[in-house]
Amino acid sequence: MQSRPRKSGQSASSTLSMDALHGDPWKTLWLYSIYRLILAAVLIFVGFSQYSPLNINYLDEVLFILTIGLYLFLAIAGNITAYIQWPNHLVQISFNTITDVIIMLKVIYSTGGVSAELGLLIAIPLFTLNFLRPGQVSLFITALGIIALLGLEVYLQQTQFSQPKDLLYTGLLSLFILVGSWVGAKWAIRASSTAALAKRRGLDIANLSQLNQTIVDELTSGILVVESSGSIRHINSTAWEFLGKPDHWRKQPLSEFAPEIDKHLQVWLKNVCPEVISCDIKHQGTMELRMHFTQLGTQTKGITLINLEDTTEQRKRVQEVKLASLGQLTANIAHEIRNPLGAISHSAQLLSESPALDKVDVRMVQIIQSNSKRMNSIIESVLNLSSKKKPQQETIYLKAWTSEFLDDFIAQSSLKKQQMNVFISPADCTVEFDPAHLHQIMWNLCRNAMKHAHNNATALQLDIQGGIPNHSRDVVLNICDNGRGVESKDHLRLFEPFFTTSDSGTGLGLFMSRELAMSNGGSLEYRATGKQGCCFHLTFSKSRLRD
Repeated sequence: MQSRPRKSGQSASSTLSMDALHGDPWKTLWLYSIYRLILAAVLIFVGFSQYSPLNINYLDEVLFILTIGLYLFLAIAGNITAYIQWPNHLVQISFNTITDVIIMLKVIYSTGGVSAELGLLIAIPLFTLNFLRPGQVSLFITALGIIALLGLEVYLQQTQFSQPKDLLYTGLLSLFILVGSWVGAKWAIRASSTAALAKRRGLDIANLSQLNQTIVDELTSGILVVESSGSIRHINSTAWEFLGKPDHWRKQPLSEFAPEIDKHLQVWLKNVCPEVISCDIKHQGTMELRMHFTQLGTQTKGITLINLEDTTEQRKRVQEVKLASLGQLTANIAHEIRNPLGAISHSAQLLSESPALDKVDVRMVQIIQSNSKRMNSIIESVLNLSSKKKPQQETIYLKAWTSEFLDDFIAQSSLKKQQMNVFISPADCTVEFDPAHLHQIMWNLCRNAMKHAHNNATALQLDIQGGIPNHSRDVVLNICDNGRGVESKDHLRLFEPFFTTSDSGTGLGLFMSRELAMSNGGSLEYRATGKQGCCFHLTFSKSRLRD
């Protein structure tokens, strides 16, 4: 921001002059120098051409010729000094106008006074001086010029070379020059002050605009300014990162790299605008965003401000509260259920050792023991989930880690290496995740595929594909098999706790896997492929590439 200049009376106003009114003061000086050169040529034509429209009776023709020659030389020299911009602007303006006043006085004298119709020429340099450098000094020089003009006319009256009416004409011309110079100086001061104020205001507005731009760009939430046609007018760095750092975004409509946002925008423009609304989306099936639509200006359905917020942190906080509540619940379960369950299991074991039991009683005891173990397994799973500590996230090179995991899984299962394929692109893709949690998630998903995809595990084909989708910042990992799949009626219940399609499962494997993914800022979903088999979609939030 510029500081406000100090006021120093009339002299300070004069220093503003037309420098503030004109962006380039040297251009004004150069135009005046061109005028002087043209005027010198016109005076030569008037003085020596037989086609001159003026009938001049010379009082001193030799003085007129010498004066015009000197003026032509000064005009040429003035153009050169204005071009090279030396000496400074103030010196050249003052020198040129003062010498012009002296030259015009000599021209008026040599041609017999103002009656030769050349008297008005003295007004132009005086007006120029007051216009370009207004102030008391310029008005003083103007007054001296007027006194010289009046004195010259009085002298010519005494020599009886001029008519008495010429004295009246000279007085009126002097009054015109004085009033015009004073008014011109006042106008120039006011105009220059207004121009200087406008320039300061323009700089203030530019600085404020730059400040606003910086604030918008540094916001942690994404900002999109979109026209009704879908063209993007502005996007800040956060939104640019959210949308996968699209190239040439100014030349692409929003629908090209953010179709979900554009779809909601068109619905909002059609049905809701100008009311402000919020909605949640999953951009490119990976990152969860909350959008706010706001109309800018008063033009109906003109420009829309879209505010994008990453709900990852909010989801993490919800997850922490959920785990805290689950921990309290499981503590109560351990206290209220585990002890009676242990007594039941121990009693059943003692009962099974009795020789007096018949076959029916033995079967009943086995059922009691089997369900006691199942109940204890469920309690252990819930306790393990609730006791999970805060994730210890590390930078994991996904391709190398996945290959190592598959080697470990194959070594501990009956699968062959050719039954499992891995494709990660780009190869240097990394994620921030707790390695132990990622191992447990992958182990649960691969084990479920091995146990439930086929009756015969040798028919299983497991594909793991990962990378960064177009126009997204997050890494995804798809774990797909060629098994029997999941019935459509069970899709929405897969991640519910205790829901299972197997008689031997606890129904907590997928639930725990999704909770672990969410605690690391990611997500786990089931994706229907439309073909045979299952596909689980694991998203890693805020991924990055190795530098």
